[in-house]
Parts: sequence; C-alpha cells; structure tokens
Amino acid sequence: MSEPTVVLRGYPVELGVSVVEHVEDWMREFALVALARDAGTTGHEVPQRLQEMARQLSGRYARELSEPERTRAAAAARGDATVDLVYPLRPESAPAALGWRDLMHEVDRYCAAEELLTLQRTPRQVAFTDWLTDEFVRQSAGEPPRPWDDRRWSRPRAPAPGPAAGRAG
Repeated sequence: MSEPTVVLRGYPVELGVSVVEHVEDWMREFALVALARDAGTTGHEVPQRLQEMARQLSGRYARELSEPERTRAAAAARGDATVDLVYPLRPESAPAALGWRDLMHEVDRYCAAEELLTLQRTPRQVAFTDWLTDEFVRQSAGEPPRPWDDRRWSRPRAPAPGPAAGRAG
C-alpha cells in the first residue's frame, strides 16, 4: 500500500519559484531584523516567528521536500509552465500548511506597514499560497487534487484573518 500524498496538479512553475524567492528575501531581511532585536533596537516578533517556523518545517520535512523541490527546479530549468508536484501527506500536513499561510498573511501586513524593505507578496502570489494551502487541507480530508486555475485564483481575495488583525500597531 502506498503512502498518502498531496498532489499539486498544474503547479505554475514561474509563480511558485517567485514565491519561494520572495520568502527567501523575507528570511534574509528577517535575519537582519533579528540582529537589531538582539541589539535592543526593535521589538518586532513576526520575523523571529517566521524564521522559527521555517526552521521547524525544513528540519522536520527536509528529506520529504527534497524530491518536489528537485522536480520544481528541473521544470524551471526546462522552462516548463506547469508541473505536477507530489508531497507526502502526514496527519500534521493541513495544520502546518494553515499555520504557514496565516503567518505569511501576517508578514504581508507587516510589510504593508512598511516595517521592511522587502515588499508584501503580490495578489497573485497570495492567491497561489492560498491555493497551495487549500490543496493540502482539501486532500488531507480525502478530496481529489484541483489544479491551479489562474482565472479562478488570481481574483482579489480578502486577506486571511490572523493574530495581528484588529490589533493596534
């Protein structure tokens, strides 16, 4: 019997790579903010939480994520527009995906408040992250994969509520 998986059908390679690169930009800038926090010149917590979550996810799933990452990189090198990516499905996959999505929305709000040099994600990047999260949640519940549909997902969506929503800054 094969292990359960999440299949991201029609994963838009260029868009997916742009999101990965954007998060990497955030992480580099957050490392600098962490140095400032350690020096006592800022009290911001979002960067530290994002860094910690990224460390936890990559530490826990690095081996399992390496194959989809190689597949995505190969598709990008070939110039493929889309690719199907397969991820292992674990009981904690949906909650982890939801937590990551909510934290990314929180970081977008942080960026929109001009707390960073790196900009918030574009609406299309946000839609992509929401689709990816939805796929992990849906498929964890036994639903079949639903491919990326640029027309459906690129419409403006309200940001997901998060811990910073409604809090005075």
